Amino acid sequence: MKAKLWSGLALLLCLPLLHAEPIPAYSQAIEPWGDPASGDGLTPRFLSWLAEQSGLRLKQGTRPLPRLVEDMKAGRDALALITASPERDAFGLELCRPADIRLSVVYRLGARELRAADLKLRPVGILRGTHTLDAFIAQNGAEPVLVSDMRQELGMLRIARLDAMMCVRPGCGRVLREISAPADRWAELAISREPMAVYASRAHPLSKDPAALARLKAACVSPEGRAKMAELLARFD
Repeated sequence: MKAKLWSGLALLLCLPLLHAEPIPAYSQAIEPWGDPASGDGLTPRFLSWLAEQSGLRLKQGTRPLPRLVEDMKAGRDALALITASPERDAFGLELCRPADIRLSVVYRLGARELRAADLKLRPVGILRGTHTLDAFIAQNGAEPVLVSDMRQELGMLRIARLDAMMCVRPGCGRVLREISAPADRWAELAISREPMAVYASRAHPLSKDPAALARLKAACVSPEGRAKMAELLARFD
């Protein structure tokens, strides 16, 4: 019993020291969440704001999503904003869901609107490394064509190398505005919405600091937190 009491006391005394060093917080390297070249993006800006409100310092960077997930499992990444899923509860503590991603496919408008069934055996651009459209592709029998980013997708769609392209908002709206020509007539077929969640790694000392987690969650769900995310969504989409 004494050993347990001393262990608990030692943990309480160490909590203020857990975050003496900057906390690793990585963003997935996909537009608009994180840009590997500049280090900027929606995620680093939102996580920086959360940290400022919570008295924490971050060491930020970008990772491909599979590596980011592995880093969270191992505790090399303490904090992340990624798509929410029950599988991630095994290695992450979900703190809040500040945003959704909206999935659709964009196509060139013809004589009539496109239906999902019309894409059977037709090439559809899919962002490399993502699996969010796997069920849609399997259901309608489209031919997935892997691309690096939405700008490449749109360029291929314009020259008819694709019949449709994956559109992920936030991000897709900005790309369409920047690249589209006045003569382009794009239409969208809505697919689904997916919640994004802020996770703390269960394997990182941050997860053992309930006060810090409470501050992060309170900032995220506050009116100011919602306003900050709305500002970033408007900027990056």
